[in-house]
Amino acid sequence: MMLRSFVRLARTAEPRLQLYQYAICPFCNKTKAALDYLKVPYGTVEVDPLTRSQIKFSKDYKKVPIAVFSGDDAVVGGSTEIVDRVLDGEEAPAGVDSSHFRSEEALHWNKWCDEKFAVTVYPNITRSVGECWQALGYLQSCPEFSTARALATRAVGALGMAAAHGKIKKKYGMDNERDALFSAVDAWTKEVGSKPFRGGEKPDLADLAVFGCIRGISALPLHQELVEHKDFGPWYTRVAKILEAQAGSSQAAAGGA
Repeated sequence: MMLRSFVRLARTAEPRLQLYQYAICPFCNKTKAALDYLKVPYGTVEVDPLTRSQIKFSKDYKKVPIAVFSGDDAVVGGSTEIVDRVLDGEEAPAGVDSSHFRSEEALHWNKWCDEKFAVTVYPNITRSVGECWQALGYLQSCPEFSTARALATRAVGALGMAAAHGKIKKKYGMDNERDALFSAVDAWTKEVGSKPFRGGEKPDLADLAVFGCIRGISALPLHQELVEHKDFGPWYTRVAKILEAQAGSSQAAAGGA
């Protein structure tokens, strides 16, 4: 229900930006979670993971996410950089304190998410060709891909992802990807502690970052495993409810405009 709400919002409000993404990319999804919280309407363009032809226009940044902003056609690459561009361009929406949302601690833990948490997600959904095939299942529901193209990309991509699994682990110094992930989960839940959110009574940028990394794999078994985690799960559910409320208020405002 929540994901469908965000899609409806994007269609009923004028997009502020187009986000070039991979649907399961943790960095793309942490960007989208922040945009949803900030009530920024956006469109998405699914990038072919084999050719990346959709982002060949970007001269300086060759990864995802990339945002192209309406109005000035500014091209911004990187999850944090995109959110910074949004907040630097206008006031935060009602109920969001920008100084709290991007506090020094929030920025610290957002960086921690990039370096310690997000990087553990990918190796935990690509441990076999079968897992990689499952992870790429989203391609068959993307309007940018014909059925034949989606199946071909899914097959070739699954083989490539599985082959790269060991290299990714080595790159980030992981002996065991499961241990690395749950070590990061433990560090995060310890930081949240007894508070509703890491940011206290309201989520901050870091809350949305960690949440987004996991929301983006909602169709995969790892998502359910983390939602059922005794400490991580309740925090995750609280963030999800906040975003549902944000989406509902934005749709009401759009409908009354």
